[in-house]
Amino acid sequence: MKMDEFIDFLLAYNQKVNLVSRRSTREALDALIRETLMLQDLVSMPLVIDAGSGGGLLGIPLAISLPAKKFVLVEPTHKKVVFLKEALRHLALNNAVVWEGPVQEFMHHHEKFASAMVTRGFPKIEALAEYVYKGKVRELLLISSADKIKKIQNKVANIRQNRYNIPSRDNLIIYKLENVSRETRK
Repeated sequence: MKMDEFIDFLLAYNQKVNLVSRRSTREALDALIRETLMLQDLVSMPLVIDAGSGGGLLGIPLAISLPAKKFVLVEPTHKKVVFLKEALRHLALNNAVVWEGPVQEFMHHHEKFASAMVTRGFPKIEALAEYVYKGKVRELLLISSADKIKKIQNKVANIRQNRYNIPSRDNLIIYKLENVSRETRK
């Protein structure tokens, strides 16, 4: 199965280049991927932007499980970009590409409203929420702590919001922001 192949590739690569914690185990990565796969039914857009891809634990499992969608893995750290490109090539994932640089720079060039953005542990989620508010992306799915989400709730009061619990993780939720145009609401 490609998911197991991805975990094997990540663990082997992590021995050479530190991408995720050196103490990461197959079981821990499996748990993170199970959480990631909770997003697959929530993403409705044909283009998905993984903001701050890191070791690919969001974008790659989603690209594997949603082969009809296109993915852009956005990552500013060069060693992680090299890994992501090698992982996509190793897994023969043709529905994903890697973009090197900060997500802000990528979004400066991004014109498509019909896209979703996903992220986990992004340090400035308020900046990502702005992309939804300003209509640069249609939906934003965050895996984050409830405390971090509270900090942006007032800023996104006019945007459709949904929360989804992550089983066995009291401190994390999936938070979806969706910019629904007036035409869609009718």
